[in-house]
Amino acid sequence: MEYAMPLVDDLLTQMEAYLWFCSLDAASGFWAVMMTRRARKISAFVCALGHFEWLRMPFGLKNAPMIYQRMIDDALWGFVQPKGGWASFSEKMRMAETTDTEDRAGVTEASVGPNETPRTKFEADRALSTTERQSQPS
Repeated sequence: MEYAMPLVDDLLTQMEAYLWFCSLDAASGFWAVMMTRRARKISAFVCALGHFEWLRMPFGLKNAPMIYQRMIDDALWGFVQPKGGWASFSEKMRMAETTDTEDRAGVTEASVGPNETPRTKFEADRALSTTERQSQPS
């Protein structure tokens, strides 16, 4: 399961244009998410006190942040709009998916030039977002 997590830098940059905003205290937010029957069985554990299954989503699961972020995005769907509107957002997501697919298919150590150093996906995304910001008219 993959879900695009927003970068904090991008969120802070977008907040400059807002007249008002609120913050959600999600300190115990993961525990508000009920585990499915299958997830309960997978996350079960045995200790000296017996056999236990999580009824609510714990913090340590690999996909927990993605699941929680998707639930928050779904809950705030009508109230929050991505920068540039929904049409721009869907176009950017399609472009990102095709770029990611192409990158996964063709990127190897040999494809990096002799003077170039391999970059992580985070570094490449950050470089792209800074060039997009500079090219946009103010």
